[in-house]
Amino acid sequence: MDDPNDPYSRDNLSWNWSFGGPKWRPFSGRSGRGPRVPPPPWARKPPKPSKAEHEQAKRAEARAERLHLVGLTNAGVIIMGVVLGAVVVMLVLVLVSHH
Repeated sequence: MDDPNDPYSRDNLSWNWSFGGPKWRPFSGRSGRGPRVPPPPWARKPPKPSKAEHEQAKRAEARAERLHLVGLTNAGVIIMGVVLGAVVVMLVLVLVSHH
């Protein structure tokens, strides 16, 4: 059974007065650290993407890389065609000017 004279029992709150009486503590358990306020927007970490978002980002990255390579090869074909055309024109001019 509970001892009615126990100063630390729930029923006997006289221990509150040992340090000058009860104090209103709105954020109990966080003594001396102040209230909980959220960090400013510039200090917040962005939320981690979910597994589905992560996989979707990986697929988008792979698709962009494929399209980039296709774009490079298309540009390469165009540039090589222009260079080849210029070489043919120069070859024809050299042959015509020799005669």
